Amino acid sequence: MGHPWTALLLISSVSALIPRELLFSDPKYSATSLSNDGRFIAFIGPDENGIRNVFTKCVNCRHTRQVTFERNNHVQGYQWTAVPDIILYMYDNDGDENTMIFKKNISQAAPKDDLVVVSNRPGVKGLIIANNREDRKVLIGMNDASPAYHNVYEFDLYTNQLTLKVRNTRFPMFVVDNELRIRLASQQMDDGSMMYYRLTPEAEKITPIPTDEGSWQEYLRVSPDDKPLSMPIGFDKSNEIMYWIWGEGSDLGNLVQFYFEKPAEKEVLYTATRAQIGQIITHPSEKNLLAVTEVYHRPELYVANESAMEDFQYLVNLRPHGSLQLLSLSKDMNTWLVTYLSAEKPFEVFVYRRWLKTAEFLFNTHPQLEGFKLNKMVGFDFMTRDNMQLQAYLSLPPDAKLQNATDVPVADRGLAELGMLPLRSQKLVVMVHGGPKARDVYGFNPVNAWLTSRGYAVLQVNFRGSVGFGKRLTNAGDGEWGRKMHYDLLDAVEFAVAKGIADRDQVAIMGGSYGGYATLVGLTFTPETFACGVDIVGPSNLQGLLEAIPPYWLPMYNEITKMLGADMDTEAGRQSLRARSPLYFADKVKKPLIILHGANDPRVKQQESDQIVTALQKHSIPVTYVVYPDEGHGFHKPNNRKAQYGFIEKFLHGCLGGQYESFTDGQYNSTAILKADGFATETIALSTTEESREKPKTAPALFYRPVRIPMNRGIYNPVPTRIQQMAQAAATVQQQQQQAPQLAYPPYVHSVPHAQPSAFGASTPIGLKYTFLG
Repeated sequence: MGHPWTALLLISSVSALIPRELLFSDPKYSATSLSNDGRFIAFIGPDENGIRNVFTKCVNCRHTRQVTFERNNHVQGYQWTAVPDIILYMYDNDGDENTMIFKKNISQAAPKDDLVVVSNRPGVKGLIIANNREDRKVLIGMNDASPAYHNVYEFDLYTNQLTLKVRNTRFPMFVVDNELRIRLASQQMDDGSMMYYRLTPEAEKITPIPTDEGSWQEYLRVSPDDKPLSMPIGFDKSNEIMYWIWGEGSDLGNLVQFYFEKPAEKEVLYTATRAQIGQIITHPSEKNLLAVTEVYHRPELYVANESAMEDFQYLVNLRPHGSLQLLSLSKDMNTWLVTYLSAEKPFEVFVYRRWLKTAEFLFNTHPQLEGFKLNKMVGFDFMTRDNMQLQAYLSLPPDAKLQNATDVPVADRGLAELGMLPLRSQKLVVMVHGGPKARDVYGFNPVNAWLTSRGYAVLQVNFRGSVGFGKRLTNAGDGEWGRKMHYDLLDAVEFAVAKGIADRDQVAIMGGSYGGYATLVGLTFTPETFACGVDIVGPSNLQGLLEAIPPYWLPMYNEITKMLGADMDTEAGRQSLRARSPLYFADKVKKPLIILHGANDPRVKQQESDQIVTALQKHSIPVTYVVYPDEGHGFHKPNNRKAQYGFIEKFLHGCLGGQYESFTDGQYNSTAILKADGFATETIALSTTEESREKPKTAPALFYRPVRIPMNRGIYNPVPTRIQQMAQAAATVQQQQQQAPQLAYPPYVHSVPHAQPSAFGASTPIGLKYTFLG
């Protein structure tokens, strides 16, 4: 006898829906950047066969040309180099994250298939460690000798020769200066601190550089509490002064400088006000500071150099209701590529000619969505049960009718002015970000646009453990998987229900990676809270997650166990991990669940989904399970991605009743394998070894329903501040930080009141750095 939710789905009208084909096909333009001389734009887009390749476009003309010609592999990234017409580009093998690197001559005279392999050995993860776009050489990392550590090679763009520079048996990260010299290496210590080392004078003369203890000396130590904030940023033009974001004595961090030989003598250049420092914008060649950003609800910009004030002011005025984002600068900084973040309007891209003080519209990255009404995305704050203030975003369906501020209690008028209070309670999807040391950010999101188009409100919570809100909030997540991190989500739901935003009986939970784990926690530990759940590549067993981490994460193993709150080396640790693992409480599931996984996932193995599906089937609990044999930690091939959201849309329609664009298995010619169908009377059995694992004797004792939040609590509406917003580049989005909640975003910029402009350079942090789940 099936469960009630296994009834067949009814097809709803799709006349007002944005088709999945338009939302989840590859955008026409992505990863857009300028060549060194500013004459050409490069971008990744689908070719005539639907494969993502690199294209170039003349800035001053309409001519576009395809320059890479992969037939089966989607290009994931590329970089310009110092050598004219030479780029490096990358892709992996069906999501295994063993990135391969290739050199390509993109001149018109070059043969299409004429490329040079930099790194493509099976099982080896290649990384571009440093590329200053000034020298003929770049630094490449490859874990070709030990899977846990990357050797460092110098690749000559003229001769194609690889030369071993560092034989690495010890360090997960290196810091490189502007001349591609390795200046520092870092290693996590047993006490959780991060130690940075410099080469001894004797070791500097050795090639390749060894990593034994005698060749490196202690340089600087970052305490465990300061580690979420403190990181090297780069060097000034002389390579004698170093720049860091420094967390000691500050919750949000300071931008500091010091002479490399005198790390104890730090000078504070900028103090974060309400959010961690996000992007540090510098002159591409002179390395002097131009601006810094902080991000709370929206990105905000402080200009630190008067020479750039007029440029930023012009660009801000061009689109006063969007958030300015620098995509790329030419080497002489005369040509800028910019866009504007907006939830309602996908990115418009402009070229700014600094000598003319004018910007020209180039293209819209999502032209297929023009004409559709998209959702707004509103940032707000709420209080948790233990009085911690958290930031979150709410996206309502575009056509949702809103309450007037004059018609609501005084305490809720700020919410109404933000456009957060609908006339009717909404069907709600709590979308939980991955990481978990990541964050949700403002801007266009095709998943939000899709869900709101179907009539669902979307709630995104930056729960404790997220980054961007200060080290106290990030560190507060350590050990709280399945505990306070989950309570934060429950409290956000209670807030939404108390304010009339959400219908308590129509709340779903959905997420990928850590968000998938949070979904499983929600349906096992609090089985009455959510109407259904969507788990995408989420772990079900924390001990199994630790046992199967990729080898190149092993140097950071202590940090991972600190984040999880337990190790598997002791019985107490194993019991703690099991007690917070949804696998062992699968029999508690009462609501519909869909699970999707990539077979090549190196971070969360497919076994994590296989085993909980088997456990659910053992208890005759329906579950829908979809596996993609050619994907990894997430689904990146466009047909697979469209099918992913087709499965989820059908599922959500069945449990929440939102609008539904028809979907059938096989519709997009994806590789999806439906291993279990929760809407069918029979499911396909899965083999697993997890059934033999010991189940904890007691369920977690800390889970309880939060008290209902009083109507006069939960939101703060401060006076608008005179701050201009600007987005951080996509490559550093996990490091975006925040500023205070605002009701308006005035169209102007101003000088940094607490930073002393200084001629220094800064770049993105250099080294081998990994997120956990992502």
